[in-house]
Amino acid sequence: MAALNGDDAASAEAALFSFLRSFAACDLPAMEAAFAPDATSFNAVNAGTGDPAPERQSLKRAPGMPDGMRRLALTLPKERPGPPYHRPDLINDLMVQVVGDIALCTFHFDNPERLGRRTIILVRRAGGWKILHLHASNQQL
Repeated sequence: MAALNGDDAASAEAALFSFLRSFAACDLPAMEAAFAPDATSFNAVNAGTGDPAPERQSLKRAPGMPDGMRRLALTLPKERPGPPYHRPDLINDLMVQVVGDIALCTFHFDNPERLGRRTIILVRRAGGWKILHLHASNQQL
């Protein structure tokens, strides 16, 4: 197991922000490249949006990048000026914990309507960090 040190946390944080910048730009190929082939996700489908309740299956663990992220990357550039289409610089309370080849990244987004909570687990493979799991949830305020 690799030693816990600041360099590991800094490189994991850099990989996280690289992904968040690609998400902000709706750069779908870069977003997909940030995920490990065996990645999974829990997505904040319709949470706090006022949309009709999602089907139960859409709330369960899914392979790869969340479908909601893919839909946003495909639709936002058609609906809004940008990039950026999101503001990754507005994340709060970032914590990066590295143990061996795993980095646990937690943070949240604040806005007047909801609190967006995110947990992203990175795994170090072939010298780089990839997203192994993403959990997104939104709490209506």
